[in-house]
Amino acid sequence: MTATLLRSTESAQYLLTRILADAVDQRLLLPAASELTSYSQHLNTAQQQYCVRTEAGDFFIKRLSAEGTGIERFRAEQDGLLRIMETQSIVTAQPITCGVVDGHSYLILTHTPLAVHGDWLEAGRHIAEMHSHTSDKGYGFEHTTFCGDTPQNNNWSNHWAHFFSEQRIAPLLTQLEMRGDGIRGRERILARCQTRLLGHQPEASLLHGDLWSGNIAFRPDVESSRPVVFDPACYYGDAETDLAMTELFGRFPEAFYKGYQSVRSIDDGYAMRRPVYQLYHVLNHAVLFGNHYMDQAREIIKGLAN
Repeated sequence: MTATLLRSTESAQYLLTRILADAVDQRLLLPAASELTSYSQHLNTAQQQYCVRTEAGDFFIKRLSAEGTGIERFRAEQDGLLRIMETQSIVTAQPITCGVVDGHSYLILTHTPLAVHGDWLEAGRHIAEMHSHTSDKGYGFEHTTFCGDTPQNNNWSNHWAHFFSEQRIAPLLTQLEMRGDGIRGRERILARCQTRLLGHQPEASLLHGDLWSGNIAFRPDVESSRPVVFDPACYYGDAETDLAMTELFGRFPEAFYKGYQSVRSIDDGYAMRRPVYQLYHVLNHAVLFGNHYMDQAREIIKGLAN
């Protein structure tokens, strides 16, 4: 092991021990949790992630620099997971606490064994049950949530078309324009989005908010491989937005949609609105990961004119 790698390993181990000790000090973990016996790092472009083994059990720890929105992101993720847990509709990664230690924001979760394959029919049913939990405050959430690094303006609104075009699509178009990667015709694009959503006032369902295949898995250690969701970007809005995301970067297995529709029907107008909902995530990927998503965004925008 090189000296640089050794220092990096020692630094990570020290920081993980400090994070666990902080949770113990808050009496959220047993004292034995501060006794770190081993850990493994998961590669992630946005944040450092670790599976840790302690004398008190296994945990999953995420960390970011405390600069910027790190702690706000973890608080939002924790709140989103708790909100989904309250519905008792689908299993989530269970948050324990989040905080700041030595210039690093962290989030501690219980460690859950996960597998890629499982009961997709059951997954569809559980997501539909989650969508059956609604808000009487309208569209939005109590605070800002994050889709990746992107903050989501969740100010409450009673007008869905306005909410989605102005609080989801518009901020991303502005960000791209500010860095010189904008798509021309901002107002025209927003008008097209509003036209597609015009008159659509869905119930305000609890949404996962970032429901792609990388944020759902299955527990292999329980009967029927129960579905588990994680990394939410929660708010209350049109359930179709979650469905649109499941079809964007590789469509979920057909059993998922069969299970979903056994609990909730999918409106005939969904196909017309789906491109607007997918545009949000494609624009967000362009903001987060670069211009190779811009062509896909332009194709969606072109299609909105038809």
